[in-house]
Amino acid sequence: MIALLLMLAALGTQRGDASHPAQPEIEVTLGELRTHPGLHLGQDVRFTLQFRARVEDWNPYLSRFEPGRWLALEGWPDEGFTWDRAVFESPVGKLFVRRGGGFEPLVRRARAHQRFEVHGRVREVFLGEPWIEVVELVPLEGEIGDGTILHVSRARAAASEGQFELALDQYERARAAPLPPHALKALLEEIRATEKAAARKQESEGQAPAGARPIEPR
Repeated sequence: MIALLLMLAALGTQRGDASHPAQPEIEVTLGELRTHPGLHLGQDVRFTLQFRARVEDWNPYLSRFEPGRWLALEGWPDEGFTWDRAVFESPVGKLFVRRGGGFEPLVRRARAHQRFEVHGRVREVFLGEPWIEVVELVPLEGEIGDGTILHVSRARAAASEGQFELALDQYERARAAPLPPHALKALLEEIRATEKAAARKQESEGQAPAGARPIEPR
C-alpha cells in the first residue's frame, strides 16, 4: 500500500475532489489547460477544440478513464493554426466521453478539423496532462481544413523562393474556405506581409510597384 502511494506521488497523479460543490464554469483555452493543468483541477471548463480523431484504446494507468467505459478523442487547440507544422504535429489528447452517453454518436460522426465548443471537467492531472471528462459538445461553424493547410503551405514555400504572385494566388485559395474569424485575421496578415515583400522586390528591380489588391474579409 505504501509503495503504491509513493508511486502515485512520483508519477504526479492527482484527482479532482468530487466532494467539493460545483463551481462556475471557467472559459479557458485548451492550450492554457495543457500549460497549467493543475490550476484547473476539479473545475468545470469551457474551451474550443479542433477535432482530430477518436481513440478507442489507451493505457488508463490508475485513472478512472478505462477504455471499456469511455471513448477518447484528441484535437488541436482552436487558438492554434494547424497550417503551422508544430501545431499540427502536437494534438492534445486525454479528453473522454462516456460510452453509451448522449455525445458518443456525435464524436463518432465528427470529421477531422471540425470545431466544437467543449464543456468539461478536469478530473485528473496525470504526468503533466489534464484528463478531461467531456460533458457536452456543441458543433461550431468554420474550420481550417486540409485544403487550407495545403494552400498556406504552398504559399509560404513560394514566398520563401520569391515567387510572390504564386504565393498570393495560393493565399487567395486558402482564404476561400469558411475560416473562423481569428484564423481569417491571421491569414490576412500573412497576405499583407507577402504583398509588402512583393512590392519591395519590384522596387529593388526597378519596377513600378503593382497596386495592392484589396483585402476584405469575406
